[in-house]
Amino acid sequence: MDNDTKKSLYHSASYMAAGTAMMSFKPINAIHQHICAFHAYSQDRTRHIEAHHYCTHLSHDFHQCIIYDSDQPNAKLIGIEYIVSEKIFASLPQEEKKYWHSHKYEVESGFLQIQVKNTVPDFITDTAEQPAILELHSTYGKTIHTWAVDLHPDLPLGPPNLMVSYTGDDQGPPKELVQERDDRLGMSTERKRNLRAGYLPPYEKQADADQWEQTGKALVFETTETDIKPSENRRGPLDKDHHHWWSGG
Repeated sequence: MDNDTKKSLYHSASYMAAGTAMMSFKPINAIHQHICAFHAYSQDRTRHIEAHHYCTHLSHDFHQCIIYDSDQPNAKLIGIEYIVSEKIFASLPQEEKKYWHSHKYEVESGFLQIQVKNTVPDFITDTAEQPAILELHSTYGKTIHTWAVDLHPDLPLGPPNLMVSYTGDDQGPPKELVQERDDRLGMSTERKRNLRAGYLPPYEKQADADQWEQTGKALVFETTETDIKPSENRRGPLDKDHHHWWSGG
């Protein structure tokens, strides 16, 4: 078999099936929770993204989630979110807290939902979600999207973006966006809001979260040029004109 023929096999269903059978996916297989919510861009609150979180709990106080733009096999990997308990958030350095948002309103509003298979009846989901919702109610998230899929649907162009959650009814997402999500996935944001009002305890979020509420400012990631710290294995000084290492001889 020549190299061109071998290369053509790479995207074939049979080659992918063989890879699935031969390889280990332990970090992926540890995922046991699917959360669907909406994110807004820190610097532009007119842009709202449906975000499907697939989460692993590394400890009682720490979740890590990979985020896709849908729950379909061809979903695009658009970001990550780290979720910590109130205890961990309170212990963070003050400078770090500016990157974190609360989940209190997301949970209470019904925007954040535990997504289950369509065959699971609502009355089972309503009961099964409660341990997770009670836990998430007082957690805090640090969310970075690496793909601005709303602006660049084909490729992940540009710098990453810090994302935020909502803290009040007047912030979005638009009602039609929520309704479209609910209809497509068999959810009801309003019903979840009413249900959770009956079992969630009162909770006051940490004042240092959602700092944009106090500052009125957004955080953006911007690239800057800086000097390179060279590898310890280099053989000579860096030739700044040609960007390679000279042997020094």
